Amino acid sequence: MYDGTSERNSTRTNCRRGVEFMQPAGDILRSERERQGRTLAQIADELCLAQDYVRALESGDVNSLPGTFFYKSFARQYAAILGLDDKLITPYLSALSAAEETSNVNAGIRVPEPLVEASNRILFPDVPLGWSVFGLAAVLTVCSMFYTWWNQPRPVSAPTAGIQRPAPVVPVQDVSLKPAEAEGASGVVLKLSATERTWLSIRSGGREVFSGVLQPNESKTLTGLDMATMKVGNAGGIEIRWNGKPIGPLGVSGEVLTVRFTPQDFEIVPPPPRQEL
Repeated sequence: MYDGTSERNSTRTNCRRGVEFMQPAGDILRSERERQGRTLAQIADELCLAQDYVRALESGDVNSLPGTFFYKSFARQYAAILGLDDKLITPYLSALSAAEETSNVNAGIRVPEPLVEASNRILFPDVPLGWSVFGLAAVLTVCSMFYTWWNQPRPVSAPTAGIQRPAPVVPVQDVSLKPAEAEGASGVVLKLSATERTWLSIRSGGREVFSGVLQPNESKTLTGLDMATMKVGNAGGIEIRWNGKPIGPLGVSGEVLTVRFTPQDFEIVPPPPRQEL
């Protein structure tokens, strides 16, 4: 019977090795920041991250970050902000990847934990969640592009013109779809409004439909999606209307979350459990 003991022991061993690889990279970043006279708060603001995450980057504390992939992505972005050649930290990050692959090979099958407590089932349907490491990695690969501040919106296809039929001359009527009609016609409709600077990555149908940074008071609308998976780097800095319905705050400022939307419901994908050293 699987009890997770061997997996935890293997993961802890590889986490210790990961810290050994990450610590020199964090030392390089911290030393250069201090040499430039910049504070943690300044770096956190430029990365659009919480200060605790920046502190974890410098100390090599992978358990305080959503995962190893985040550490490597944020470390490269941190180096770019400081003007460092990322070749200085690449050897440590590559060694960390090797340790993580060993951990993944030895990992057993995990049983997904419930998404919400019973008290929250009114807001979130009781849908079983499957966790795919490879699927998550595909979504998160766009994080490495964050520091380029790419914010070019994708062109939206023009609506198909309706069939015109002969009719008497009458006053023009508003033919825009109501929220319920738009929902049925378009599948998933997302309207995103930033209250703080927030980076986003949205995928649908196996391809990336948007990746970039929304500035405060900037909005983005996506329509015609069968389903969508959104990665948000500042959960407290974004307001979302899903199929015309506002949803509550996803999290706090600086929190990184993944949300999956379908025409019927949406769910916050839980991060992998933190491993103790």
